[in-house]
Amino acid sequence: MIRQRPTQRTRLRRLVRVLRGLQRNERLTIEDMALQLGISTSMLAMVYSGRRNPGRKFLRGVLKAYPQLRDEVHQFLLRGASHGRSQTQP
Repeated sequence: MIRQRPTQRTRLRRLVRVLRGLQRNERLTIEDMALQLGISTSMLAMVYSGRRNPGRKFLRGVLKAYPQLRDEVHQFLLRGASHGRSQTQP
């Protein structure tokens, strides 16, 4: 059986799941998490909901705040991540 590579949407879901887990474990509000990542609360909410793809600033913030997520960010970037300007398709 041939195994398909994860889609960008699947990789984004994995990254969001990890970030939400960290947020929950550290007992951070969405505002606190956004502040740690250096992005707006609305941007974080849109990435969480899948309405926006994370851009460079978002991903740099993740790596700065959580260097242990390097592999997750790298996996997301494989196969053409967005630069945050386009929206995902529902």
